[in-house]
Amino acid sequence: MFKNLISLILGNNKDTDIKDHMGDIRDVAFIIATVFFATLLGIVFHKFGFSDVTVIAWYILAVQIIAVRVSGRLVNAIISLICVVVFNFFFIEPKYTLLAYDSDYIMTFAVMFIVSFLAGLLADQLRQMLRQAEDGRVRTRIMFDTSQLLNKATDYEEVATITGMQLKKLIRRSILIQLSDPPKNTRLFFPDDCKKEFETEIEADCIEWTLCSGKDAGRQTNVYPSAKGIYKPLAINGHTYGVVGIMSEHGFSDKLTNDIINAMLSQCELAMENIRATNEKEAEKLKTQDERLRADLLRSISHDLRTPLTSISGNSSVLLQSDGKLDSETTRQLFQDIYDDSQWLINLVENLLSVSRVKNGEMKLNRSDEVLDDIIDEAMHHIDRHAKNHIIEVKKFGEMILVNVDVHLILQVIINLVDNAVKYTPQGSTICLATYRQDGNVVVSVSDNGPGISDEEKSHIFEMFYNGKKDVSDSRRSMGMGLALCKSIIEAHGGQIEVTSTIPCGATFSFTLPESEKVGGNE
Repeated sequence: MFKNLISLILGNNKDTDIKDHMGDIRDVAFIIATVFFATLLGIVFHKFGFSDVTVIAWYILAVQIIAVRVSGRLVNAIISLICVVVFNFFFIEPKYTLLAYDSDYIMTFAVMFIVSFLAGLLADQLRQMLRQAEDGRVRTRIMFDTSQLLNKATDYEEVATITGMQLKKLIRRSILIQLSDPPKNTRLFFPDDCKKEFETEIEADCIEWTLCSGKDAGRQTNVYPSAKGIYKPLAINGHTYGVVGIMSEHGFSDKLTNDIINAMLSQCELAMENIRATNEKEAEKLKTQDERLRADLLRSISHDLRTPLTSISGNSSVLLQSDGKLDSETTRQLFQDIYDDSQWLINLVENLLSVSRVKNGEMKLNRSDEVLDDIIDEAMHHIDRHAKNHIIEVKKFGEMILVNVDVHLILQVIINLVDNAVKYTPQGSTICLATYRQDGNVVVSVSDNGPGISDEEKSHIFEMFYNGKKDVSDSRRSMGMGLALCKSIIEAHGGQIEVTSTIPCGATFSFTLPESEKVGGNE
């Protein structure tokens, strides 16, 4: 403290922070004021006839009060000596001199100095213990907060940001965190304006060496010891995630601080390792799912294409071999069967192509404002021929509704839903296709009075390649792509699709669409 104050007065220490000097000046002013008031109280008590012991007690109290604010054994010894000198100057004959007629006062001065020094030393130790306890509490809180925040982090940069901010709180030094790949050479600075401190040639060499070797470099190490920063790798289990640079020209002599820094960096490394492991598991899971979907797709295609292709081949063979001997009704039925099976294959191929576009993220919507009733009418022209064995009702909204959609894709959704209802309900069932407005959205619903769908199936009904447990009415087995494709198309339009139970029996599939901003066809 006194050294810094002298340096300020002489002007020979330009590197010392002016705030530190101002703090020293305030401390000196506090010391002078405390000794002054102790002397003033001593004079008052002395005039009222109190003994020198009482006056000495005031000075000992002053030393303790000063020790609570200003730490250091040397400072405490100097203050104790000052108190002895002031006591001698104002209270010992001859007064206002540094002489003493009675030689016994020499022992008094010695005892006063020792007692004052010990009292101040005890107060200083108590102050340091309280400060260490507070520092420990703050550090523990920072470590706890760091652990909580890192547990919620989802990527490397978020982990690095949390670690840098918490380190800055802990040690109040300039911090650099540079991540290796991934992401490639991302640099984070704490605070943001400390970038230049790490851009010198020697600091850059330290960073590069630490990244390559996975070992400490910089100050307090044998590698680039002249660097101003300390550089530690973020590495665990053979993976190097980056490097942490801490700007510290004098290093960290406090072992506890070093241990806490290392502990925090270990938390950072574990968080990054957990993210890496999680990413690898997710990648492996996605790979496994892709393989399973590919296998399911091939198995479904080989199974489901066999029936219509066999029918087409058989009917074509009969027509070729009949040599015109079949009657016109039979010939027409064979041609109708060939046509229906080919249409089923075309619909299957359309679904396969749409699924592939959804899977690859290539589904692009060609939106336009269309009359919903026109879309419904067009869809009904493409419904499977087996629909003639069902009763299909269309309930249109009383007013004209304009929707902003990709017509081709919405047609595919409606056709899939109606065909699905035809396929999974017995002959003679009623299927109702209705349109209406609800909560600012346009709703299209397809309901039937068939056997319905169980709650267990509802949770899987929109999954790819899920076929359910019911038999289809036309003996064809579904590939389980239609409903999954419908869900993807509707969500791409910003809508939602769901399945509910129809009372008293059956199921209802309904989806929402965005209504056009045009009203009645006019802008």
